[in-house]
Amino acid sequence: MGTPTSQRFCLCPTTVKSGDLVLVGSEPACALNDYQSSTGGATFYFSGSFNGTVEGSSTHSPITGLAINPGDKLYASGTSVPVTGGPTFTTALWISGDSADVPFGFLDPTYVPVASGATDTQALIRLSVG
Repeated sequence: MGTPTSQRFCLCPTTVKSGDLVLVGSEPACALNDYQSSTGGATFYFSGSFNGTVEGSSTHSPITGLAINPGDKLYASGTSVPVTGGPTFTTALWISGDSADVPFGFLDPTYVPVASGATDTQALIRLSVG
């Protein structure tokens, strides 16, 4: 995890675990803690830099390689999960350079490039809306 800021509680799916990168509606977020059954949700960070998996690709069906450099925009897609009384969550994210997906942030300027066609499971991702 990187520099965490902007904490906010949200109702969320029971599958959410600490450190999960998700979309809350269309906002990128990182879970601070696991889903808590007593509250029906978890706390999320909506800004900061966090480690996650980045795919060096510009499309994911079929996969087309793309080198992603520090500062390059990142986009996410995944599984949409409606939450009763809360926003729709998108979990199990595929984060890449595929601009057809939802804007998620960018590769942190202090991180190394992700090679074309490579999967970096510890990439440093800076969250950003839009």
